[in-house]
Amino acid sequence: MFHSHVSTWKYEALVKVVSQLFLTVPCKPNLFMMGWAKHRGTLMSNRISAVPEVAPKSEGRSASQTKEKILLAAIEEFCEHGYAGASTTSIVSAAGCNIRMLYHYFESKDGLYLAALTRVYQHLRSSEASADFWNLPPRQAIIALTHFTFDYMVKNQSFPRMIINENLNKGRAAVNIADSIRTASSPFIAKIDKLISQGHTSGEFSHRPDALNLYLTILGLSFIHITNRFTLTATFGVDMSSEVFLSERREHITHTILALLSCGINSERKGFKV
Repeated sequence: MFHSHVSTWKYEALVKVVSQLFLTVPCKPNLFMMGWAKHRGTLMSNRISAVPEVAPKSEGRSASQTKEKILLAAIEEFCEHGYAGASTTSIVSAAGCNIRMLYHYFESKDGLYLAALTRVYQHLRSSEASADFWNLPPRQAIIALTHFTFDYMVKNQSFPRMIINENLNKGRAAVNIADSIRTASSPFIAKIDKLISQGHTSGEFSHRPDALNLYLTILGLSFIHITNRFTLTATFGVDMSSEVFLSERREHITHTILALLSCGINSERKGFKV
């Protein structure tokens, strides 16, 4: 806006100078001034359209598509560099838009980070809620839940990476969306508790652990080889991202969870084959 005012002042000053000059020469100043005014109007029109007051609409794509591209690019940038190291310039470059669009939709870097953090939580919870295993018999449902959680972390590594970065930030942003996270998480834990209760009543599970603790065990076991992949690979010389390792790890975690639920039950009678 400051540049706009300076440019306008220059045009007005130039008009005055030219007007004074042509008042002293034998010509038709009115015709000249009409031409100059027309030319000046064209310049001003071009200048204004080049620097709009509001975020321009992107050609060929809707506002929601542009907003989504910015959000996805931001998630990747925050995962890679954390909040402090993330560059809004890099984000808009990856999204294929300008910085004005970012601030138009998210207001600030803080607002964009909160939206990114909210998105990774919402995606996990909505994926869990829409899973088709909740009505299976308890043992089968727990196996499916364990497989789902493990596979989700492998395929959607933006979740563990964002969560690790937010914990390094001591959860300063998470407290701002805590209510929405809890609202989405409570029904999920309640479903797990129902499965445990049903399995315990039917005799499938001899142990009845706390639902939250059971889920944290599943989550933690499905998490560590992703968040600590590079250091664990360097330490043990095993590629933690290889298909062979992931397949073995998946089976091991499932056996561990079933063993936790089946303490004291003869494994041959109940069977631990997954």
